[in-house]
Amino acid sequence: MVAPNAAAAVADTAVTAAGQVDLATVLRDRVRKMALSDPLPEVRAEAWNAVLSTRGDEAIREFVTGGYAAAKTRAADRIKRDRDYIGLVNRYSLPDSAVRVTSGRALVSTENAQAEYVRTGHAKAQELDRVNGNRYEERLARLGQADRDYVADLAAHDPGTQVRAAAQRALSGDDTSIGLFFKYYWGIAADLDDEAFRRNTTDQNEIWHSRIALLIEAASAAERAERESSGEFARKARAEAIAAWQQVEQQAGQSATDWTAEKARADAQAAAWAAVVAHARGAQTEQDWAAVLARAEQGNTSWADEAAWALGQASTWQNIAAQARANALAALERDRGDR
Repeated sequence: MVAPNAAAAVADTAVTAAGQVDLATVLRDRVRKMALSDPLPEVRAEAWNAVLSTRGDEAIREFVTGGYAAAKTRAADRIKRDRDYIGLVNRYSLPDSAVRVTSGRALVSTENAQAEYVRTGHAKAQELDRVNGNRYEERLARLGQADRDYVADLAAHDPGTQVRAAAQRALSGDDTSIGLFFKYYWGIAADLDDEAFRRNTTDQNEIWHSRIALLIEAASAAERAERESSGEFARKARAEAIAAWQQVEQQAGQSATDWTAEKARADAQAAAWAAVVAHARGAQTEQDWAAVLARAEQGNTSWADEAAWALGQASTWQNIAAQARANALAALERDRGDR
């Protein structure tokens, strides 16, 4: 039988756990972040529907348990249609035409850029070909040795996998390849790195949240069973609660560690773009450094925002780990009082 003081402790801890280990707020913040910045428009729209719904947390849970997956499926279908369309456009376009050149660039761009090409880019390229007789002439700035050296530095040191790869490809070609890198492929690669980071962190958070939510539900159910029973049944339920809270602590702690690593990646990107800003302001070659500067300032800001979000997520999961540890210790204390 549970001692009177142990029974009171069960009730107190259950109330504390419900108040502290509250994933509803964490979940709402996560869905709002997806509504604002997920790379996929289908996901952003579905997330906003959940955030703005009058059904509150119920709508948020429906989005997480089903709406998100459905939105990703719709997005995957649309992405395939876009890519297939652009591939056909590229395959059957005239060599050296604007359609051939621009569709080729679209094929290596982000999914959002491909959608934009389907909506408007193809028609714009067709109009250019109509005006110019299907002859596309690229106007590139004259290269200096400083430009080549800068691309070599990006190829070696940029934190973005796609940017490094694009810079390396440019260096393996001629001056035109390097000029095209400055004009197009640097930005395309940076967008790909940004998109990959956002998608990876969103998917990672989904995995951690669903896993930890199940463990918290199990711990809470075990505590209810402990409160509603006595003797050996109560002790068994308490042991299950302790085990579940300890797993929550371990999993939430690992999530915090992972988010700290993501913050470091975002910090590195923000610092890299800050360095680009400084270089662009002092550059003396004929590249369009004003455009590079604008892109770099935007990149620095957006990556700083991602770093701040990652820091907040790490802190949130650290707090959940600490709360779970406190709940496990409280259950252990009840167990000692019941012996």
